[in-house]
Amino acid sequence: MWLANLACLELHQIHSIAEKSDKPDYIVYDLDPPEEGYTFDKLKEIAFSLKEHLERSNYHVFVKTTGGKGLHLVTPIDAKYSFTECFQCAKKLATDFVNKHPETTLHIKKEHRKGRVLIDIYRNRPSQTIVSPYSLRGRMGATASTPITWEELEGLKELSDWNINTTLERVLTEGDAWESIRGWAVPLHTDKKAQAVKELPPNKKHKTPEQLQEYEEKRDFNKTPEPLLSENETPGSRFVIQRHHASHLHYDLRLEQDGVLKSWAIPRGMPPKPGVKRLAVQTEDHPLKYLTFEGEIPKQEYGGGMMWVYATGRYEITKTKKEGFYFRLSGKQVSAEYRMHLMKGKEWLLERVDSPQQDFLGNVMKPMLADSAKRVPLGDYEYEVKWDGIRALIYLNEGELKIYSRNLNDITDQFPELNVPEEAFRINNAIFDCEIVCLDSDGKADFKKVIKRLMTKKNFDRESKRSPAYCYLFDCLYLDGRPLINDPWARRKWWMMDSVRAGETNYRISESMEDGKALFEAAKKLGVEGIIAKRIDGKYTFGKRSNDWIKVKVKETKDCWIIGFTQGDGEREKYFGSLQLAEQKGKNLVYRGRVGTGFDDDMLKQLSKKFSEIITSEKPIEEEAHEEKRTVWLDLVFKCEVEYSMITNNGTFRDPVFKKIIDET
Repeated sequence: MWLANLACLELHQIHSIAEKSDKPDYIVYDLDPPEEGYTFDKLKEIAFSLKEHLERSNYHVFVKTTGGKGLHLVTPIDAKYSFTECFQCAKKLATDFVNKHPETTLHIKKEHRKGRVLIDIYRNRPSQTIVSPYSLRGRMGATASTPITWEELEGLKELSDWNINTTLERVLTEGDAWESIRGWAVPLHTDKKAQAVKELPPNKKHKTPEQLQEYEEKRDFNKTPEPLLSENETPGSRFVIQRHHASHLHYDLRLEQDGVLKSWAIPRGMPPKPGVKRLAVQTEDHPLKYLTFEGEIPKQEYGGGMMWVYATGRYEITKTKKEGFYFRLSGKQVSAEYRMHLMKGKEWLLERVDSPQQDFLGNVMKPMLADSAKRVPLGDYEYEVKWDGIRALIYLNEGELKIYSRNLNDITDQFPELNVPEEAFRINNAIFDCEIVCLDSDGKADFKKVIKRLMTKKNFDRESKRSPAYCYLFDCLYLDGRPLINDPWARRKWWMMDSVRAGETNYRISESMEDGKALFEAAKKLGVEGIIAKRIDGKYTFGKRSNDWIKVKVKETKDCWIIGFTQGDGEREKYFGSLQLAEQKGKNLVYRGRVGTGFDDDMLKQLSKKFSEIITSEKPIEEEAHEEKRTVWLDLVFKCEVEYSMITNNGTFRDPVFKKIIDET
């Protein structure tokens, strides 16, 4: 707000945080190309080469555009070295690189560069700054300094492609590419003592710390796979959060301190945003091997149940108080700052004090879409039924449940039988991807029933009893304090399954299986729409089509614009005879013929009423349509899904069947 009041457009930052202003937490390499005649493709080649060079010294390299004509390569480091030490480290690495790449230079004066790319390491001095991530620039096109992935850099054509519009859209749909940057911090490769720590041999004289006596007394290590004492761990500032399904589902926060892990049980999970407070009950200290422990503790043992690693990384105490402390977690899954306040005995109050960079629970996003294939893909996939229903996202926010259609409309009221958060779930915050269906007498999804439920404007409770809806969950995108979209699908699936209560509710898990061909053959026999192949290690991308999911339909289908209708005869005289269709191909419409089957009486009535409001005199296609003289043209408002056997030589559907109106609600 203060910067906005100053009409500040560009933001430039030093290389350290306020608490450690004399200790940088990253090293930056500023790639500055020559003024004229140097292509962006050449600059990208140098960036990738420098990335490989830095990785050989065990640095993790992040990249961002500068909003100008260059790139910034950033390597996060432990914030315990002086600016001088960091600059000398950068100079050594850059000198070695320049000696092998004559098209680069360390000469800062332009007259000495001679058409070479400057590797500007001089930004790493205490008096220097760089343009901040997400800062706008005062340049043509309102460019922005944008953190991106290396995959995005590879496909980038022009640096100006990242600007005030595209950068905002990227963050809202895919998150911050640098959100986990501090979780990748490492010692300087020139710090021989820090490097040698990893190579220390096991300490044979290591004794059991007195702090772990309570931990050992509660366990029989002949029965439980929990770790015994660590033999060769070294002091540090690591943390782990574990999701622990013991007698009750909860989370364990563990902070490394004095050779053990100080531990708190958090029944309702990490607070997702400021203002949300959580009870944290301090438990016995745990050994350092718990930093990586996952497994099932036998149910008869103390804490029996499944335990998963939910987040790991480093932490730092940022402030201490008489009755508590502030601490920052920096990891690949969680990057946030919290306050821990002692209330009484072992009961603490945990509160988040910084705002999340992306408000997943507050910003409703469009769901991910699947690529299509004609054959079942083989490899590292699992396979599910493709449900013929309404695609939806379930948002669970501090116990309040909302259902959003794929076009982001709130449809919670239409399905009261699904608004049962306490009965259905044992978690407080989550986003689930799902399909809402109504079933026929044979247990198959009936799209006509569920679309009727969606279009109902009143008497929701009565309709829910007459034609109950069921929600098949098939992905979990956010869970109790952190996004899961970058986790592998197999892990997201297990956490989703563990979040649903056992019992009679209208929520069900969409089961997956390993044999895709067998499932596809079963789909043919049962007459269901098809199957979905999901890559086991696939990520989730809001609002985009991805080959991590591949749909294989039993019959071919296409989504087409309804561009008109022919006048009806006989029983259809009051409605319409057939629909005129066109497929969107880029900016053009391609005529696909007519479809006259697949409608029931309710659909004929509903569509006729809607069509009467969008009649136009303008024909939307250039080709001559079948039955053109009997056609009434429509504005491009409604799309429908059409099933067909093939596309004929003249470009129209053979054996078309109307399946459904595409859910644009």
